Amino acid sequence: MTQDYISYIRSKVGHDKVLLAFAGGILADQEGCVLLQLRGDKKTWAVPGGAMELGESSKETAEREFFEETGIKVEAIRLLNIYSHFDEVYPNGDQVQTLVVIYEMRALEEVDIIGFQNEETLKLSFFSEEAIAKEVTISDKHRLMLTEYFADSFALGH
Repeated sequence: MTQDYISYIRSKVGHDKVLLAFAGGILADQEGCVLLQLRGDKKTWAVPGGAMELGESSKETAEREFFEETGIKVEAIRLLNIYSHFDEVYPNGDQVQTLVVIYEMRALEEVDIIGFQNEETLKLSFFSEEAIAKEVTISDKHRLMLTEYFADSFALGH
């Protein structure tokens, strides 16, 4: 397959609701603040991650997507949770129920986020738990992931 999986599926079903698998990761600094990206499509803060391609594992997806969206090489060191009950509508009208596998990440190199930007990421920043609680531009799904991460308590059945 020469095109990405989402483009392939969308060529078949248009904007109709589909189930898609995603994976991402949470990377914390020495002070316990977590790295979030300001997304280019929705203009909201989010945990870095993205869609799984055919033939990829969720771990491979999380590591690849994290690098694509942050420029930081990481490795997944712990499975945190799987979130499967959230629906989304993207700005282009695509409807999806997401299945998201989230890992805790460890940086494989020095972390430098100054000036990183691309089509998917407008900005990167580290946030404390308190700052995230006050941030209004985080989706319910990402807020739940971060709440569970800071509590180090992960409920089954999301």
